[in-house]
Amino acid sequence: MIGSPHLLTLSQQIRLLREGEITAVELVQAHLDVIIGLNPRLNSFITVDSEGALKQARAIDTARANGERLGPLAGATVGVKDSIPTAGLKTTDNSRLLENWIPDEDAATVARLRKAGAIVIGKTNLNEFGWSRPSEADLMPPPWNPWNPDRMSVGSSSGSGAVTTARMAAATIGTDGGGSALLPSGAHNLFSIKPTHGLVSRLGMDHNSHSEISPLCRTALDTAIMLESMVGYEPGDDMSWPGDVPEYAANIEEDIRGWRIGIPRDFIASAPNESEVVDVFDSFLKTLESLGCELVDIDLRGMAEARAANFLVLNSEAYQRHQKSLRSSWNAYGPITRVYLLQGAFLSANDLLNAGEVGRAFKNYFSHILSDQSLKAIATPTSPFATAERSRRPGEHSRGINACYTAPFNITGHPSISLPAGFGDAGIPVGAMLTGDLHTDQSLLQLAHTYDETTDWSTLSPPNCS
Repeated sequence: MIGSPHLLTLSQQIRLLREGEITAVELVQAHLDVIIGLNPRLNSFITVDSEGALKQARAIDTARANGERLGPLAGATVGVKDSIPTAGLKTTDNSRLLENWIPDEDAATVARLRKAGAIVIGKTNLNEFGWSRPSEADLMPPPWNPWNPDRMSVGSSSGSGAVTTARMAAATIGTDGGGSALLPSGAHNLFSIKPTHGLVSRLGMDHNSHSEISPLCRTALDTAIMLESMVGYEPGDDMSWPGDVPEYAANIEEDIRGWRIGIPRDFIASAPNESEVVDVFDSFLKTLESLGCELVDIDLRGMAEARAANFLVLNSEAYQRHQKSLRSSWNAYGPITRVYLLQGAFLSANDLLNAGEVGRAFKNYFSHILSDQSLKAIATPTSPFATAERSRRPGEHSRGINACYTAPFNITGHPSISLPAGFGDAGIPVGAMLTGDLHTDQSLLQLAHTYDETTDWSTLSPPNCS
């Protein structure tokens, strides 16, 4: 048996399993041992499916022994955000309303991951219904950041970020409606891509027009492998894109010299960036230049308006989904969740239509900027804040200030990828973000991979997690 197999990246794990150097059972057991040791302190998983994961692993080992063809993710352990339905496995959304709900069917994305050979090892923590701020009043208390266990994890996919970086699973999936996967990726020294709207189907979940299911991984290659298994047309989903599945992993190597990257310096300067975020971002830009990218200053307007429009739509949709149960089961909701959900009750149809107009206008405007200036992407910090505690100050969190770089591209559907770029004063990682035109996910992965291959961020692990 290979020593400490949980420390291997996802791509290494699936390669070694395919070559017969390690078994799926060994991989699962190694991750379960880490979960046993760390999860009681970090609260990263809400549900751990030890028995089910080992059963899946034994089936993969049997298939390999029989010479059967294995899927591209065979043997990889994956954590699934507890808002994404999993057949036969509790899906609580970290709410007492769903404390005992066991779905009959997988969400389409989970079904695709299982078909690719991924082993679902458990359900990751989140704030109640992925909305509002984390609270001790939630079904499961909030997760903590493995890089500094005295600090909370950030984003509604916070548990997914903590699980991946603590090596409790080879990768995780989360959802991102305004930065909920990108923000924890940045704060956990990970890679995460919010794909072009419609690439990854939300079939089997709520009909959320701006939220994408996103992988959170330790390397850019792992991210490409995961995304490739998640993408695909679902006829039952009216938002699903009916195109061919790109071969992201096979085409991840690319010469990026000469690629033009836009830098919206005036907008970045207008954000309440903490000093360590500014320092990390400046270093990130120097790395891009050293890789041969051409940095181009651009004038980017409308980001604040697009952010506000995105959260207006999210508020409206969240209230619409919960209005009946808020009346019938008011006390089952956490107090902070109730406040956040009720914001949508005060919005009108006109508000929603105006927000849609803002989103469509910014979508066209941003695509034109990229096209007119021949830009492969723009670069920004992932978040203006270096800790979850700072980003969750009530006056700023309720206005989405922590998502000033991410949320505008939820309402437009443009792909964004967060990359590890450094550390803040509290020892918490700080991310940088690249955003490209619609359906340029491959280019973003190529940029991220070249960056990953020439930096050492993905080789680092949190204290007590190696």
